[in-house]
Amino acid sequence: MVEDCTTLLFPSQGRISVPLCPPDGLVCSMAAGPGGHALKVMFDTGTDPSAIDLRLARRLALPVGGSGRGVGAVSDEVPFTEAVLPWLRIGNLTIRNLFAPALDLRSTSFDVDIVLGYNVLRQLALRIDYRRREIGLAHPDLGALALGPYAQQLPLGFFEQFPALADVVIADQHVAQATIDTGSNAELTVGPDLAARLGLHGDRAGTRIERGAGFGGGGAVLRGEHRRVCVGPLVLADVEIDAPRADRGDLSRAGRANIGNRLLARFAAVALDYERRLLLIEPVR
Repeated sequence: MVEDCTTLLFPSQGRISVPLCPPDGLVCSMAAGPGGHALKVMFDTGTDPSAIDLRLARRLALPVGGSGRGVGAVSDEVPFTEAVLPWLRIGNLTIRNLFAPALDLRSTSFDVDIVLGYNVLRQLALRIDYRRREIGLAHPDLGALALGPYAQQLPLGFFEQFPALADVVIADQHVAQATIDTGSNAELTVGPDLAARLGLHGDRAGTRIERGAGFGGGGAVLRGEHRRVCVGPLVLADVEIDAPRADRGDLSRAGRANIGNRLLARFAAVALDYERRLLLIEPVR
């Protein structure tokens, strides 16, 4: 077993801003690390802990620990090997001893080298400015970076380690908790029980079956139902709903609803403050 000793070293002002980079639909930036090559990093509120691509870990000859299998969104078998990246620099923020199990990230549709998950994000306040296309990272003592005057402040809950919102309404269906997943390029993904209540099934007009991908593999996804979604006081029309058809993985559990980055990107900016348990949303005006 490798102990998670992930440490964040902030610059003197306690916060940084870096530009978003491709791929579109996800929250990514460029970073520097061992090996002398630029690395593409994804900020994923739906992953715990973090992850590094297996090929990159081998190329850098990273210190490794035990191996095992985890659970992904649509898979019960995500093989990993514990690994530690000595350092990673994002702007003027340095991450030391990043505990990031090595996975086959290239098997997903995400062209990224490293995924930063809960063990990093719980140590900072995260702001995603979709309008200006930049990411803000702040020391938890400073809290979430300020948004505009029309920003809404909502209490942030947690579903296990993942940030979540309570009392989200999809059409006329109340969801006790909907996880916030910046690592998903969908708008809103629901589990099989909620999909059935919403009438999302393969023979319904306007619904199509596509291939989805995630950690540990992918599978068929029902996509195409468009419904009104209420997030706190904010109402979003014509939100695309999808549902994995597989009966495995985290999203197969009862009551699951997952807010993806495409829905979040309908807003001008969002900020998550893990320590104060706050979500700030700035609507587009």
